[in-house]
Amino acid sequence: MKLPKMHLRPLLSLVLAMTVTTLFTLRSYAAIEPAGRAGDSTLAQDCTGTLTVKSGTVTVNGNAAQSGATILTGSVIATSGNGSAIIDLGAAGRIEVKGNTAVTITCAGGTVHIRTNCSKTEIEVKSGSANVTAPSTETIAAGKGKDFGGALEADLSAGAIVEVECEGHKGGGALWVGPGLIGLLALLGVGAAVAVGIALGEGDTGGTSGVPVSPA
Repeated sequence: MKLPKMHLRPLLSLVLAMTVTTLFTLRSYAAIEPAGRAGDSTLAQDCTGTLTVKSGTVTVNGNAAQSGATILTGSVIATSGNGSAIIDLGAAGRIEVKGNTAVTITCAGGTVHIRTNCSKTEIEVKSGSANVTAPSTETIAAGKGKDFGGALEADLSAGAIVEVECEGHKGGGALWVGPGLIGLLALLGVGAAVAVGIALGEGDTGGTSGVPVSPA
């Protein structure tokens, strides 16, 4: 079945437009999580910490990290199954991230906020207190701990020391799309557009009108 030539250009333009739109949409989304918070200089001044890797593998915003790395507000710290890390925020407090756990740390107005993405989260308060805001609302005092059935969000008191661990299915927070994946998707989209153009062009070789030409 041959398509009329008048339909080739709109179809090819539509495929290319979808490819370009997908590319820029993914690029914008990929930048939201780390840059949206860390780019605010006021917040960054409120929360700057130092990472200590106790065991296993630790990543910060998806990149492998070693002891001594600087942790800024909005950072996502994730540990491997046998991993463990400490984020020392100085006077603001200290957070220990246990194995197979990802925690997003943000600060504003001198308050440290932590967020996990787990099917079950365990938090233990060594010093100070933790004001849990999700999945339920309660305050955990020093020397206490509790398991929560879901992702945890909590505000820590000044100087609080806490341990956080995910149990069950572990998550790393918001979707992150790297530049490598964006490039691959763009390449596939352009390739598909070119393939469509070639296929349609070959289908039109019988004549300019798309109607087969009888031999003379």
